[in-house]
Amino acid sequence: MSGLDVEGLEAVRGSFRLGPVDLAVPDGSATALLGRSGAGKTTLLRTLAGFLPSARGRIRLGPTSLDRLPPERRGFGFVPPNLGLFPHQRVRENVAYPLRLRGVRDATVEAARWIDRFQLRELADRFPSQLSSGQQQRVAMARALASGPRALLWDEPLAALDVESRDVLLRLVRALLVSDHLPLLLVTHDPATALALADRIVVLERGRVRFDGRPELLAEVPLDRFLARFLGFENLLSLAEIDAGSDSVLASDLRAAAGPGGVVIPPGALRWDRSASGGTRARVSALRWNPGGWVVVVDEGPWTFQIRAGPETPGVRVGDPVRLSLDAAQLKPLSDRAEEGAA
Repeated sequence: MSGLDVEGLEAVRGSFRLGPVDLAVPDGSATALLGRSGAGKTTLLRTLAGFLPSARGRIRLGPTSLDRLPPERRGFGFVPPNLGLFPHQRVRENVAYPLRLRGVRDATVEAARWIDRFQLRELADRFPSQLSSGQQQRVAMARALASGPRALLWDEPLAALDVESRDVLLRLVRALLVSDHLPLLLVTHDPATALALADRIVVLERGRVRFDGRPELLAEVPLDRFLARFLGFENLLSLAEIDAGSDSVLASDLRAAAGPGGVVIPPGALRWDRSASGGTRARVSALRWNPGGWVVVVDEGPWTFQIRAGPETPGVRVGDPVRLSLDAAQLKPLSDRAEEGAA
């Protein structure tokens, strides 16, 4: 057996109950842990690391059972959201700290290897306060790996990073997974991070696993507002919002396709044009450009829709009337899963 294997794990934190949770993270792979705030993501990571006690269940890392081991003997490299860098120590001292803690004789030499690997040599004599957020993240990762872990736990790794810093760190981590063959379990709210790095997605809801599978299969599960937004769907209407536009000719199709939480209108389901007949009348309220092309924002009664228009200039201006048409076959129902708990 290799990698991280969790079976029937349960934990209690105040009124919140985690589990039972089953998951496996093979060596050399990354699993992204998703879920609303309060779903139990950080509680799961801290329970695996041994910072919170488990009520029952089994945690194995390779052939080793971790259930009765203290945090320092579990073999995890843990990077918390606040990174935990020592503000009074320079970069080289931060990275060398876990090595000295283990009594490694050549701690400075070993730390220098990780400093070089994470492209920190020119920053080695700086204090954390003298570093950018991206540089601090790289120091935290170098320190976690210098401890010689058999697996990595990473909580909100790329929060507040600019695009370039995020891409540098993702590239380094991807190379690390291949070369060092470590399992990585990360918590993230960022779709770009999860889809760029993870081989597998686990979605927690109220402390339990709702989905566990390859990223491309996520769109096939019943969608709630969290998953729909995570997957990039822009046009969501609740039942109340649908009913508020009951005078629209679109309302009957939207209501018929809706689930208990409302309806998702995928990008290709809604179209606009300048024709004088057909469809339902709407008005352009904004024009936006993003890397995927232009987006035409239209208002129809109480509803506002964002419609992708492609790379060419749309040919309309704010205030222009347009006609909307809807392909009802593409609509997706929304579940009404509610957020509960605190973790």
